[in-house]
Amino acid sequence: MKAVSAIGAALMLGGCALMPATRTEQSAAEATPTPIPTAQIALKPTYRVQQGEVIDTTTFSGRVSPQKEEALYFRTDGRIRTVFFKRNELVKQGDVIAEFEIDALERELTAADLELERAQVTLDEAMRNLELDQREAQTRLERAQIMLDGADRDPNVSRAGVEAYQKDVDLAQIEVDRLGVGVSPLLQNDLTRARYAVEKLKQEIAEAQIIAPFDGILLSLSLTPGQAVTGYQPVASVADDSAMEISADLLSNQLQLLAEAMPVTFVLSSRPGDTLHGVIRRLPYPYGSGGSGQTIEAKDKSTRITIDESAQTGNYAIGDLVRVTAEVERAADVLWLPPQAIRNFNGRLFVVVQDGDVQRRVDVRIGVEAEDRVEILEGVEEDQVVVGP
Repeated sequence: MKAVSAIGAALMLGGCALMPATRTEQSAAEATPTPIPTAQIALKPTYRVQQGEVIDTTTFSGRVSPQKEEALYFRTDGRIRTVFFKRNELVKQGDVIAEFEIDALERELTAADLELERAQVTLDEAMRNLELDQREAQTRLERAQIMLDGADRDPNVSRAGVEAYQKDVDLAQIEVDRLGVGVSPLLQNDLTRARYAVEKLKQEIAEAQIIAPFDGILLSLSLTPGQAVTGYQPVASVADDSAMEISADLLSNQLQLLAEAMPVTFVLSSRPGDTLHGVIRRLPYPYGSGGSGQTIEAKDKSTRITIDESAQTGNYAIGDLVRVTAEVERAADVLWLPPQAIRNFNGRLFVVVQDGDVQRRVDVRIGVEAEDRVEILEGVEEDQVVVGP
């Protein structure tokens, strides 16, 4: 029985082997293996040596500012009584912009003005009386002289009479001389002292006020009634908005590239498509003529640029942000390559020149460096192809 079973199993396996294959088995048998893709070698960029112009520029940000601007401050400590103007309002030279609580000073000034007036009236009255007395004394002197001359010619007048007339002349002359000295100097001193007291009080009041130094616009003002303020602390600024320029605060490495009288171009941040022109008017010390004095303006260490176009033509205003471009160096009719074509290895500058199928390294010497191109002084020729890194 075991033998019969073994034979049956063998026949069943053999029958299965003779059965036709399924579609899945046929597809698997007919499928071909997927080939492994060949790795592509990345092509390096190439650049052609060209001849043209290389312009090195530097750019920096600035702001349209008034050419004439002054910080304002009180010259003493105090508390604000009145603020007469607001920010961005126009002021005239001599306008009081704000003042401290100066009621006591004003009362003292009123009293001092009255004292000055009294001293002036007293002196004027003394001057008028002196003039009358001088005229009277001069008349008496002339009369005495006439009497003396008549007595001297009259033989009937005794010698004693003539001498008496002479004494009258002498007394009249003494009176003229006495009045010729003028009024008492004490009266003049009283007037001078009263005038000094008035000026002193006016100065104290002026130190407790902010007064516009010239016609302009209030760029800033941070004062409110009742506010306590420390003397010599800037609390406002006034500017002449009729003359504007560009102000920029630059670093030393930027200032080293610039020079006074250097032309520049600039664009407004709000209108980058419109190019305007200007010239560097002043650089701070030690790069230029500015920033080395003692006054507030002279200590200004900003770079100042005069604008060629008027505010109406350029459509700019105080406070506008600008982007300034200055030409640092220019090389015309020279060979150049883009910066990315030049390689640097431990300070050695070279390029890889493509000669047919051969590449070779060539040392180069460069000149003017711009943002998009570099002047090549030695090493390559025009139209040579350089392989980038």
